[in-house]
Amino acid sequence: MALLLEFNGKRPRVAEGVFLAPTAVLIGDVVVEAGTSIWFGAVLRGDFGSIVVGPGCSIQDNVVIHSMEERPTIIGAQVTVGHCAVLEGCQVGDGTIVGMNAVVLPRATVGAEVVVAAGSVVAEGETVPDRVLVAGVPAQVKKELSGRALDWVRRAPREYREISRQYLRLGIGNGTGSVLHEQAHDDEGGH
Repeated sequence: MALLLEFNGKRPRVAEGVFLAPTAVLIGDVVVEAGTSIWFGAVLRGDFGSIVVGPGCSIQDNVVIHSMEERPTIIGAQVTVGHCAVLEGCQVGDGTIVGMNAVVLPRATVGAEVVVAAGSVVAEGETVPDRVLVAGVPAQVKKELSGRALDWVRRAPREYREISRQYLRLGIGNGTGSVLHEQAHDDEGGH
């Protein structure tokens, strides 16, 4: 069962029909919208600020999403975030694919239907336009996306949505989790 932790009076809010893998962890001010899947080992830490994951997203294994006090992390609809990616204090547009081990740094804005190539780093404060492939460290626009490449970007979320439904039918990751509330601890030996 996924672990949902209340922090500073805020607890994760998860819509109906969301797949939460048993080892996913959501902390604090986190909103996960309908049809999204949060996979094994993913950590969404809304302790400094809020995190919003739009509908139909796939947050894959071992992804880390964090926020900043002055900058929430906002992920649009139908976004795929690949294994081991890290996002912090950024915005990611609808239909975007963030590749495996990619990093999107604070105050970056990634447009809609973008591919952030595996291992790339979107620099702090960078703005990535819609429908492009970016790659490298720091990530640079390599080409505009159109035709079959853009069709592939649009199809990507379906695959994970289908597999998440199979898990749900098997009773795995039913969108609920173990909610733990904050407990007050005294300063003299409390843990």
